[in-house]
This record gives sequence, C-alpha cells and structure tokens, in this order.
Amino acid sequence: MAKEPEWRWQLIVGLICVGQSFVNWNTPGGPWQEPSFTRGVIALIGLGFVYVAKYRWQFHQDGLIPYLKFFQCEPQHIARVSAADGLAAIALILLLKTLSENGFLVPVPAPLILLLYASLMFLHAAYAWLVINGPLQDEEE
Repeated sequence: MAKEPEWRWQLIVGLICVGQSFVNWNTPGGPWQEPSFTRGVIALIGLGFVYVAKYRWQFHQDGLIPYLKFFQCEPQHIARVSAADGLAAIALILLLKTLSENGFLVPVPAPLILLLYASLMFLHAAYAWLVINGPLQDEEE
C-alpha cells in the first residue's frame, strides 16, 4: 500500500500566509512600493499551499490536477458543498465589511483573498457537476 503524502505542514504554512493578510503589520513595500500588495502576494502563495494540502488530504496522493476518476460522490453532495462554500464566503465577507464599518481595521487584501478562494471553490464544484452529472457528461463511461 502506498504511503499517504504529508499535507499538514502545507496547510499550516498556507494558513499562516493567508492569515497574515488579515493583520495590518509593517509589510515591506517590495519592488511595487505598496505594502498591501505585498500582503496579497503572500496570501496568494498561502492559497497555493492550502490547495496542495487539500488535494493531498482529499485524494491521498501527490499531484495538483484533480482527474475526474478521483471524484466519487453523489450529485446532491456537489450542490451542498458548493452552496456551503458560497454561503460561508459571503458570510465572511459581510462580517469583514461590518467589522471595517465599526472601526475594526481590516487590511485591503483580506476580502479579496476570501472572494478569490470562494470563486475557485465554486468553479471547482461547477466543473465537477458539469462533467460528472451535467451536460458535459461522457455517455460511454
């Protein structure tokens, strides 16, 4: 039996990188001379680590491309997961907006990173539905 790949350290590094975008700290300006852009770039790198960790945890193998043969789920499960991802992202974005309106400082890249993650998860679920049970389904399989 193949050894399951390690995913925990990628998740920790990714969450730290993404989490720093929620804190207003003295970020170096970088070549673009904009600290908030630097926080956003670090958070995007963190999203990459989170993706690799999720892939390794979900499919129990190394890699980056989720082939359709790896997916084994019911059609209702895809709809539930995509709806939960969307609702959680909207709730987090509204929470950040409410906090920023009430005097709590929310750095600029934080809502953008959440929106990017939510969009990618929705696209992933939509693609899985289209190919597994939707109009792009392969009739021969």
